[in-house]
Amino acid sequence: MILALLGSGCAASVAIERPFPPPLIEPLPLRVGVLYADSLANYVYHEEAATADRDWTVQLGPANVRLFDALFASLFRETKRVSTLEAAAQEVPPFDGVISPSVDAFEFSLPGQAATGQVGVWIRYNLDVYARDGQLIVRWPVTAYGQSGTDGASDEESMERAIVLAMRDAAATIAVDFARQPKVRESLLHETPTASP
Repeated sequence: MILALLGSGCAASVAIERPFPPPLIEPLPLRVGVLYADSLANYVYHEEAATADRDWTVQLGPANVRLFDALFASLFRETKRVSTLEAAAQEVPPFDGVISPSVDAFEFSLPGQAATGQVGVWIRYNLDVYARDGQLIVRWPVTAYGQSGTDGASDEESMERAIVLAMRDAAATIAVDFARQPKVRESLLHETPTASP
């Protein structure tokens, strides 16, 4: 069962339970600490019926952690979870940097609300990238989108598919573009960013 549905009547609850396959990429030569704040690991979105067809609760927390665990394990040579930036600074051997993702925004539209007649999901993550001493290098916003038709499925099942597609879209963007961020290249990869034409 990849979708947990709770409640009935005027309420719907969706929890993402499927795994996220790691992207097939060449890892960057970095040892990185990974900091998951409670707000990411326990993220729950709730929308009242006043702005939707019924009350919706979307539980993203555990799925966020699975997504980023799989992504970072492929993106970096070595990763290790840390509890605080202070703990990361004491790590021996030292980290090259610390990365801390967060959910900045979550929105959705249902078939009756969109001209496409599909479920659409937007997620914006922020990736805070820190130097080994805890200084913020960059806050990188990553916006992702997923869309799913109903195809005879319930709105909850279509919502789940759209969320998974949005999360995979975010992971693909991070996998491809992380090393292209100028401050990441300069501070972590020790490269001189080239000027834009």
